[in-house]
Amino acid sequence: MALGLAGCAANSGGASSSSKSSSESSTSSTTTQSTTSSSTHDSQKSSIVSHHQRAVKVTYTNLSDTARLDDEYREEHLYQSVPGTVKQNRIYQWDAQNVSDHQTVYIDKKAVATFKDDDDQNEYDHEDFYRIAFSKHATHHYWVNDDVIDHDLHHDNDIDD
Repeated sequence: MALGLAGCAANSGGASSSSKSSSESSTSSTTTQSTTSSSTHDSQKSSIVSHHQRAVKVTYTNLSDTARLDDEYREEHLYQSVPGTVKQNRIYQWDAQNVSDHQTVYIDKKAVATFKDDDDQNEYDHEDFYRIAFSKHATHHYWVNDDVIDHDLHHDNDIDD
């Protein structure tokens, strides 16, 4: 199964994104290997993906926010790390997460990854990723592409403890 990096994030609902293209996806080749998590709390099916395109730069920002999942969130992946930052990245299955459409997610970090453009090595593409959790005090977090978040339903509220 060949997987590429998710397409660059599109501006939607007034959300800011510095993506060069919203409809193109990276054509970097990948290798996958199916595994099962050994944790008793996280008995989730996952795969290990090797991305050959490395991020040139990644900028992280701490957040304390909530948002809702987009209608088409299942078309994207749940990652252990920001894609392009590690040689092998674990992806998790949505079915193992027991989530529903428009479910509220808790965001604690944002990453903007910069990649060299596939067509012009003098140009750069930017992709936004968010680190989400499915409950306020969850111990397991996942990195998701900007397309997973429904920006029309984005709360823009700080999470209070």
